[in-house]
Amino acid sequence: MKSCVIVSGAPSTDVEYIRRSIPENTFIIAADSGYRVLEKIGVKPDVIIADFDSSEQPLEKEGVITFPIEKEATDTFNCVRYAVGNGFGSIVILNALGGRMDHTYANILCLDYCRKHGVKACIADRHNRISLIDRDTVIKKEYQWFSLFAFLEPCTGVSLRGAHYTQAFYNLDAMDIMPGDQFAQSNYIENDECEIRLKSGTLLLIEANDL
Repeated sequence: MKSCVIVSGAPSTDVEYIRRSIPENTFIIAADSGYRVLEKIGVKPDVIIADFDSSEQPLEKEGVITFPIEKEATDTFNCVRYAVGNGFGSIVILNALGGRMDHTYANILCLDYCRKHGVKACIADRHNRISLIDRDTVIKKEYQWFSLFAFLEPCTGVSLRGAHYTQAFYNLDAMDIMPGDQFAQSNYIENDECEIRLKSGTLLLIEANDL
């Protein structure tokens, strides 16, 4: 599976986290001012996709895809579409949380585009990792907490194994989580991993550390 990293241009830049989150020989796509973030750690992106409304255009034109400022999609979404269209099956989006909430939510919606195209994707920073689940999944104890929310549709037959709070907490064999429900928030993995199972729907998984 081909994998890539997209570096967006959120203002709350954690340079050290970005540095250690980009594996060697990984294809890197910068969204607009994300290329300036990469400059700080001495990394050159393979492609820059931007309308350059938040940064100056680089002097070097090779590997730069320019869009007009007035367009129907964000720079990060255009990066995601580029990655999906070029056969990348796994995408990690960095520096995409914080700042304007509308941009943060739009970045989360990019995950749904990936899900619909069969591409594994997440948004990550030091304190959060966000992904979508539409099939049985095992998560590792890499963050302190995890929360599950119904993403845009009801989620039925949800069950957990290896978490502190499971369906048994509610005396159920499985849970139905509806849009707007918050009862599956602030859970944690007891040992090393947790299995999440569901019959239908899409779960928004947020793994988080306290600030």
